[in-house]
Amino acid sequence: MSRQEVSSSASGIGARARSLMSGSKPRAVASLGIVFGLGAIGTLAAWSDTATATSGVFSTGSIDLQLDGEQGNPDAYAFATLTKENMSPGERVAAELPVENTGTTPFNYTMLAAASSSDLAPHMVFKVTNGTSDGELCSGDRLGPDTWLVEGDSVDPFDGPRTLAPGQSENLCIQMRLHPDAPNSAQNKSVQVSFNFNATTA
Repeated sequence: MSRQEVSSSASGIGARARSLMSGSKPRAVASLGIVFGLGAIGTLAAWSDTATATSGVFSTGSIDLQLDGEQGNPDAYAFATLTKENMSPGERVAAELPVENTGTTPFNYTMLAAASSSDLAPHMVFKVTNGTSDGELCSGDRLGPDTWLVEGDSVDPFDGPRTLAPGQSENLCIQMRLHPDAPNSAQNKSVQVSFNFNATTA
């Protein structure tokens, strides 16, 4: 092969390479490179933010039923003013018992009168009012009907639960009477009554 032919062949290859580099394809490849580059820059520059909300404090209230300023639990309140000895048929005795809500939430309360096992119990009748006592009779409105004690059992003297708001109190007046028709067999008998209170949230 002659030197002229080699030179001519090399020259032709170089011309085709220059033609390809100066054509549309290299420009398209370059354009794609620019687009890809912009996309990468946009992802790195994304902004973000966060936020948090915190609630207030949740707390519980309380109910606290007291009798004349005393808890009455676990030791019973000594309701010593409601007592009478040597009763005759028809005689009465009355005493006041303040009920208080010293807690922080309203409550409903009930009361059950539990009589000891005694033959005298069925001959004792009582009522409860929201008034005051003169030692024998209760004033004020009745909170239920006249109620007979039941030997060794409990009775409910209220028409329904009573409601007290926090800091509120009401005065109960309890009047006990030996029924006028009490028989001779009721002589020399005694009975004791426990007034059991139960409070629940209103």
